[in-house]
Amino acid sequence: MKKGKYTEKQFIEYLDRLLAGEEISLGDDVSDEVRSALELAKKMLAYRDEPSPAFRANLRDRLLRKLAEEEAAAPARREERRDWTAKLFPQSLVWRAATSAALVVLLVVIGAIWYAGRYGQMSAPAPAPPSPMLEGDYPVSLPSNIVPEHVAFMADTALSAKPGQAQVYEIQGVDITTESVTELGKRLGFSGEARFIDGGAKIAMFGGEGEDMRELIVWTASGAIEYGYVEPDKLYPPYTPGLPSQEEAELIAYDFLQQADLLPPGYEDFARVEDEAAVIAGGSYSVGERYAEETVQQAPAYWLVSFPYRVDDNWTTGPGSNIEVSIGDGGEVARLLWSWRQMTPRTTENIISQKQAYDALIQGEGSLDIPLNCEQVVVEDVQLKYWINPPSEKQDYAVPVYEFTGRCLDKSGRHIEDFTAWTEALSKAY
Repeated sequence: MKKGKYTEKQFIEYLDRLLAGEEISLGDDVSDEVRSALELAKKMLAYRDEPSPAFRANLRDRLLRKLAEEEAAAPARREERRDWTAKLFPQSLVWRAATSAALVVLLVVIGAIWYAGRYGQMSAPAPAPPSPMLEGDYPVSLPSNIVPEHVAFMADTALSAKPGQAQVYEIQGVDITTESVTELGKRLGFSGEARFIDGGAKIAMFGGEGEDMRELIVWTASGAIEYGYVEPDKLYPPYTPGLPSQEEAELIAYDFLQQADLLPPGYEDFARVEDEAAVIAGGSYSVGERYAEETVQQAPAYWLVSFPYRVDDNWTTGPGSNIEVSIGDGGEVARLLWSWRQMTPRTTENIISQKQAYDALIQGEGSLDIPLNCEQVVVEDVQLKYWINPPSEKQDYAVPVYEFTGRCLDKSGRHIEDFTAWTEALSKAY
C-alpha cells in the first residue's frame, strides 16, 4: 500500500474509534500529520456545541491555517518526508478540514445513536484515581488560543486595575447509573431500560421510530443531559413552523424542566428566573431566498430558551455551562441540553485585576479564537465567571476566569462577528 493511502486509512480508523468514545493510544508508526489531526479531532469532540453559521463558515479556514502552521514549524521533518508529502499534503489539508467539519455536524445531528448497538452491553470503566493536587492548585482547561498575526486589540470599556478575591468551589461528585437514567427516561416518556454506550462514557435510552425517534444521553463523568429528536427536521423543518410566542416558549421550557425534575435549587418560582432567562431565534431560514434579489429577513425555525446558571452571585461560562431548551413546531420540546452541577465553597483565593487579565489576553496567554480576516479585536465587556468543563469531563473544582466579549472587525472597520475570550483569574496563574 502506498504511504499516502496508508496514512489516510490510518487516520480514518483512529477517527472512527474516537467517534465511538474509545480511548486511543498512538503507535510509533503514526506520522506527525496524523497525530496533529487526531488531536484536533479530540478537541472538536470535547467542545462540541451546536455550530453557529459563523462557526461553520470559518471552520475550514481555521483548520487549514492551524495544520499549515504546524507543518511550517517543522521544516526538518518536512524535508525528510518530501518524497511523499508533495503528493499527500495539498489534498490532505482540505480532506482533514472537511472531515473535521463533518464531524461536528454529524455529532450534533446523530449523536450517540450510531454506536448504541455496538456498545449497548458494555459496563462503565472504573474511574481513574484523582491526580494529587497541591493546596491552592486549581488548573483550568481553556480552549486553544487561535489569533492571526498583527491583530490589533482595543478596550472599548473601562478596565479596573484593582485586584481582588474570589471563591473556588468544589464540585460534588455524581453517581450516574443505568437505574437513575431509566428513572429520568420514564419522566420523559421513554420505556425500557437505559444502557451504557460509547465505552461507558454515556448512558442512553432510545424511543420511537423514524422522524419521531428520540434519544436521552447522560454523561457519566458529569451528569450532563442531552435529550431530543434524532431527526434534524424537528429543529430545521422544511416548512414554516407554527411557533408559540417567545413568552409562551419560555414557560413551556420551564414547565418541561419542572416535570422532568431538572430545576436547579432556587428555581421553584418561575418569577425568579423569567427576567433572566433568554429566548433567542434558532435555526433561522428564509423561503425563496435563492431567487430573491434582496436579502430576505430570516424567520426562526425554533426558540432557544437559555436559563441562567449561577454560582452564588456570578455566572458560569464554558462548554459545560448550558441549561437550554429548544421549542419547535407546535410548542414541542425538540431538544434539551442540561449541564448543571452542584457546588460548595472550598477556599477564597486572590485574583488579578481586569487590566492584568486584558494584558494577558493580548499577549496570547488566554483563550481567543477569531477568523483569519479579523484585523482588530474590540473588547466591549469583561466579567468574572466560573469555568465549567465539557460534559465529557469530570471536574473537581469550579475556578474563576475573566470572560471578554466584543467584536471582530476587518481591515475596513466592518463588523465580522462577535467573539468570546477567556483568561485565568487566579493571581498565581501569571
